[in-house]
Amino acid sequence: MRFAGKVWRHVPAGAHPLHVGFILRASGRWNRAGKYGCLYTALTESGAHAERVKSLERSGAEGLPAKPRDLVSILVDVEPVADLSDRTPSPVSPGEPFLTGDDPADVEACRTLADTLRAEGYVGILVPSAAASGEKNLIIYIDGPPDRIHLDDGGDRIPLE
Repeated sequence: MRFAGKVWRHVPAGAHPLHVGFILRASGRWNRAGKYGCLYTALTESGAHAERVKSLERSGAEGLPAKPRDLVSILVDVEPVADLSDRTPSPVSPGEPFLTGDDPADVEACRTLADTLRAEGYVGILVPSAAASGEKNLIIYIDGPPDRIHLDDGGDRIPLE
Protein backbone atom coordinates (compact mmCIF):
# COMPACT_ATOMS: atom_id res chain seq x y z
CA MET A 1 0.00 0.00 0.00
CA ARG A 2 0.94 3.65 -0.29
CA PHE A 3 0.69 6.03 2.66
CA ALA A 4 0.42 9.77 2.03
CA GLY A 5 -0.48 12.27 4.72
CA LYS A 6 0.59 14.09 7.86
CA VAL A 7 2.24 12.20 10.72
CA TRP A 8 3.62 13.30 14.08
CA ARG A 9 6.73 12.63 16.14
CA HIS A 10 8.58 14.12 19.08
CA VAL A 11 12.11 15.47 18.65
CA PRO A 12 14.63 17.30 20.85
CA ALA A 13 13.43 20.86 21.49
CA GLY A 14 14.28 23.07 18.53
CA ALA A 15 15.38 20.16 16.30
CA HIS A 16 14.22 19.87 12.70
CA PRO A 17 11.19 17.57 12.27
CA LEU A 18 13.34 15.27 10.13
CA HIS A 19 16.12 15.15 12.75
CA VAL A 20 17.68 11.68 12.43
CA GLY A 21 20.90 12.06 14.45
CA PHE A 22 19.98 9.39 16.97
CA ILE A 23 17.95 6.84 15.01
CA LEU A 24 20.85 4.65 13.86
CA ARG A 25 22.21 4.27 17.40
CA ALA A 26 18.86 3.79 19.12
CA SER A 27 17.17 0.44 19.40
CA GLY A 28 13.44 0.22 19.20
CA ARG A 29 10.57 -2.13 18.65
CA TRP A 30 10.92 -1.86 14.85
CA ASN A 31 14.68 -1.37 14.34
CA ARG A 32 18.03 -2.83 15.33
CA ALA A 33 20.57 -0.45 16.89
CA GLY A 34 23.63 -0.03 14.71
CA LYS A 35 22.08 -1.98 11.82
CA TYR A 36 19.22 0.18 10.56
CA GLY A 37 17.19 3.04 11.93
CA CYS A 38 13.73 4.32 11.32
CA LEU A 39 11.50 7.29 11.97
CA TYR A 40 8.87 6.35 14.53
CA THR A 41 5.83 8.46 13.73
CA ALA A 42 2.22 8.49 14.91
CA LEU A 43 -0.82 9.12 12.72
CA THR A 44 -2.26 11.57 15.22
CA GLU A 45 -1.00 14.28 17.52
CA SER A 46 -2.46 12.42 20.51
CA GLY A 47 -0.74 9.21 19.43
CA ALA A 48 2.64 10.99 19.29
CA HIS A 49 1.99 12.49 22.72
CA ALA A 50 1.27 8.99 24.09
CA GLU A 51 4.56 7.79 22.60
CA ARG A 52 6.35 10.62 24.42
CA VAL A 53 4.71 9.70 27.73
CA LYS A 54 5.76 6.07 27.27
CA SER A 55 9.35 7.11 26.48
CA LEU A 56 9.39 9.28 29.62
CA GLU A 57 8.24 6.33 31.71
CA ARG A 58 10.97 4.14 30.21
CA SER A 59 13.63 6.83 30.73
CA GLY A 60 12.50 7.40 34.32
CA ALA A 61 12.75 3.69 35.02
CA GLU A 62 16.32 3.78 33.68
CA GLY A 63 17.16 6.83 35.82
CA LEU A 64 17.66 9.12 32.80
CA PRO A 65 16.70 12.80 33.07
CA ALA A 66 13.87 14.09 30.87
CA LYS A 67 14.99 16.60 28.25
CA PRO A 68 12.75 19.16 26.53
CA ARG A 69 11.04 17.89 23.38
CA ASP A 70 8.79 19.29 20.68
CA LEU A 71 5.88 17.58 18.98
CA VAL A 72 6.29 18.13 15.23
CA SER A 73 4.51 17.12 12.05
CA ILE A 74 5.91 15.60 8.87
CA LEU A 75 4.27 15.31 5.47
CA VAL A 76 4.97 11.85 4.10
CA ASP A 77 4.40 9.93 0.90
CA VAL A 78 5.90 6.44 1.15
CA GLU A 79 5.43 3.20 -0.74
CA PRO A 80 5.34 0.26 -0.27
CA VAL A 81 4.05 0.14 3.30
CA ALA A 82 3.09 -3.11 5.04
CA ASP A 83 -0.14 -2.58 6.97
CA LEU A 84 -0.10 -4.59 10.20
CA SER A 85 -2.76 -2.44 11.86
CA ASP A 86 -6.13 -3.67 10.61
CA ARG A 87 -6.09 -4.52 6.95
CA THR A 88 -5.93 -7.81 5.15
CA PRO A 89 -3.92 -9.37 3.71
CA SER A 90 -1.25 -8.90 6.34
CA PRO A 91 1.77 -11.03 7.24
CA VAL A 92 0.40 -11.25 10.81
CA SER A 93 -2.94 -10.76 12.47
CA PRO A 94 -3.38 -7.17 13.75
CA GLY A 95 -4.35 -8.64 17.12
CA GLU A 96 -1.07 -10.48 17.67
CA PRO A 97 0.01 -9.61 21.23
CA PHE A 98 3.68 -9.24 20.31
CA LEU A 99 2.88 -6.20 18.14
CA THR A 100 2.25 -4.10 21.25
CA GLY A 101 3.82 -6.18 24.02
CA ASP A 102 6.81 -4.88 25.96
CA ASP A 103 8.47 -8.16 26.93
CA PRO A 104 11.90 -8.68 25.32
CA ALA A 105 10.49 -11.60 23.30
CA ASP A 106 7.72 -9.36 21.93
CA VAL A 107 10.17 -6.65 20.89
CA GLU A 108 12.47 -9.23 19.27
CA ALA A 109 9.50 -10.67 17.35
CA CYS A 110 8.78 -7.16 15.99
CA ARG A 111 12.43 -6.68 14.99
CA THR A 112 12.49 -10.07 13.26
CA LEU A 113 9.32 -9.14 11.36
CA ALA A 114 10.90 -5.78 10.44
CA ASP A 115 13.99 -7.63 9.14
CA THR A 116 11.74 -9.75 6.91
CA LEU A 117 9.60 -6.87 5.65
CA ARG A 118 12.67 -4.74 4.86
CA ALA A 119 14.21 -7.67 2.95
CA GLU A 120 10.96 -7.85 0.95
CA GLY A 121 11.39 -4.19 -0.07
CA TYR A 122 9.00 -2.41 2.29
CA VAL A 123 10.05 1.14 3.25
CA GLY A 124 7.36 1.52 5.90
CA ILE A 125 5.18 -0.41 8.31
CA LEU A 126 1.80 0.74 9.66
CA VAL A 127 1.42 -0.76 13.14
CA PRO A 128 -0.84 -0.55 16.18
CA SER A 129 0.61 1.75 18.83
CA ALA A 130 2.15 0.09 21.87
CA ALA A 131 1.63 3.35 23.79
CA ALA A 132 -2.07 3.99 23.20
CA SER A 133 -4.81 1.53 22.34
CA GLY A 134 -6.57 2.46 19.11
CA GLU A 135 -3.72 4.64 17.83
CA LYS A 136 -1.47 3.73 14.90
CA ASN A 137 2.16 4.41 14.13
CA LEU A 138 3.89 4.66 10.78
CA ILE A 139 7.44 3.34 10.89
CA ILE A 140 9.56 4.74 8.04
CA TYR A 141 12.91 3.24 6.97
CA ILE A 142 14.69 6.20 5.45
CA ASP A 143 17.43 4.09 3.87
CA GLY A 144 15.01 2.76 1.25
CA PRO A 145 14.96 3.84 -2.40
CA PRO A 146 14.70 7.67 -2.56
CA ASP A 147 11.96 7.56 -5.21
CA ARG A 148 9.71 5.71 -2.73
CA ILE A 149 10.19 7.96 0.30
CA HIS A 150 9.16 11.62 0.29
CA LEU A 151 9.36 13.52 3.58
CA ASP A 152 8.80 17.23 4.29
CA ASP A 153 8.41 19.45 7.33
CA GLY A 154 4.70 19.48 8.18
CA GLY A 155 4.86 23.00 9.67
CA ASP A 156 3.59 22.17 13.16
CA ARG A 157 5.64 22.50 16.37
CA ILE A 158 4.28 22.17 19.90
CA PRO A 159 6.68 22.44 22.87
CA LEU A 160 6.37 19.55 25.35
CA GLU A 161 7.37 19.55 29.00
